[in-house]
Amino acid sequence: MAYHPTLPATQAKPEHAMALNLPRLLAPVKSLFAGTALFMAGNSLLGVVLPLRMEVADYPVALTGLVMAAYYLGLAIGGFRVKHVILRIGHIRAFSTFAALTAVVCLAYGFFFHPAAWAVLRLVNGFCIAGMTTAIESWLNDRSGNATRGRVLGFYMLIFYLAIAIGQTLVNVVPIGGSDHLMIASGLIAMSLIPIALTGLGEPVLAELRTLGLRRLYDASRIGVVGAAVAGILVGSFYAMGVVFARQIGLSVAEAAFFMSTVVIGGLACQVPIGMLADRFDRRIVMACILIAVGVSWGLLSTSIASGVSLAVLLLMALAFGGAISSVYPLCVAQTFDRLDRKYYVAASGRLLMVYSIGATAGPLFAATLMSFYGPYSFFVFESSVAIAYAIFVLFRIGWGPKLPADGREKFVPLPDISPIIMALDPRTRPAPDSDEETET
Repeated sequence: MAYHPTLPATQAKPEHAMALNLPRLLAPVKSLFAGTALFMAGNSLLGVVLPLRMEVADYPVALTGLVMAAYYLGLAIGGFRVKHVILRIGHIRAFSTFAALTAVVCLAYGFFFHPAAWAVLRLVNGFCIAGMTTAIESWLNDRSGNATRGRVLGFYMLIFYLAIAIGQTLVNVVPIGGSDHLMIASGLIAMSLIPIALTGLGEPVLAELRTLGLRRLYDASRIGVVGAAVAGILVGSFYAMGVVFARQIGLSVAEAAFFMSTVVIGGLACQVPIGMLADRFDRRIVMACILIAVGVSWGLLSTSIASGVSLAVLLLMALAFGGAISSVYPLCVAQTFDRLDRKYYVAASGRLLMVYSIGATAGPLFAATLMSFYGPYSFFVFESSVAIAYAIFVLFRIGWGPKLPADGREKFVPLPDISPIIMALDPRTRPAPDSDEETET
């Protein structure tokens, strides 16, 4: 699996014409974007409401972390299993099944207010969200040509992040404690069925993928594999426990929701500028510098909160923190792709997703345990320590491998950090014209 420079792909004229008329390309898939916005808004509202309701019920922080981590476990399992369901019953029926089940799960949180039941429901919730996103993303992949794939991905990311941010702010619509939030989330997810059920798009093809051993992938890019786990830890722990931390340091429910949304917006806003730096300079140095800077500042902020740091300063740090943690996973993907033949890209992304999901499941458990023993400020310390430790690992690994020339590296492509299962839309995963199609395991 030696490094193989990416050869320029020739673009056919029809695809080039589509690239020049993006609105015409997006028109047939507007129903997919509408469905995505609705179910992601409802799902993100759940991610804020559930820990807040556990706080109101005075459940231990460690128990909250366990319940919230179950979602990422379900997401991980779904990432590998839902494809078989979609292949068996088709995209529209599969999406409808997952959406209906998720809507029912939203209401079930109100009927079974017990940590054990909620953990099971979160597991099912994550599995279904993986199924819904897989159905949507395979449709988008089928409707995108090589010349337009990157911009379709960018538009999808915009909707994805904005829907999450808007969904989190919906927590301010009604007071915490009743079932109103659960009904809103259930209604939004159920409404996502309407544009999908009415779509006139045909069934896309889900092709079988090559497999790639994790050991071979680790040998090819240790930084990429370890970084995927780190990204999962950082992102999973924050989205699971961030609102709990915000409440424990004295923020109101509205301020806590705004705090969470600021991190999401930071993730959307910072990926492109960070990607430009990563394409121009050594990715490893860029990644290490970003994580060290944010890790140190985030750690210092933990000592400043006790002195009454302003909300504006906290939100500014949240913006930078969101940009940093959201960039780790796509940087790791780019770093890994630089060191693989193109034919392994999709298989490698699947393995990175597996590692990411394991990290995202473990992150909330570690963070919640520390917070239960040492208080909310340990959340800062935990996130900072993980970021700085990985940055040191990256700097250490720089001395073990040569820097790749800029013209021989794959370009950075922004990817969603909350659901990194969209690699089929990544323009880098399209086979080169002369790529070897032989399947290797």
